[in-house]
Amino acid sequence: MEIKGITPKPIIVDETKNNKSVKKEIQKKDSLEISKEAKELQQKSEQVKDLSIIKERIKSGFYNTDEVLNKVADRILKELNSK
Repeated sequence: MEIKGITPKPIIVDETKNNKSVKKEIQKKDSLEISKEAKELQQKSEQVKDLSIIKERIKSGFYNTDEVLNKVADRILKELNSK
């Protein structure tokens, strides 16, 4: 089975400039506008997802590993040395 996309048909506009007929081919384009409210809901949804991942990592002891503790310590030292 082959599914072909919908291609817009060109619109030919006949404009007269200085007694000369000029034909322009205009392509219609679809557009999508996402409301501010929808964007805020999406952001809140992502924050809740991130928070649940963090909670799972805390319960599993992920943040207590030497690798993570060393990274945190290195970043704290870097921050303190930059001031």
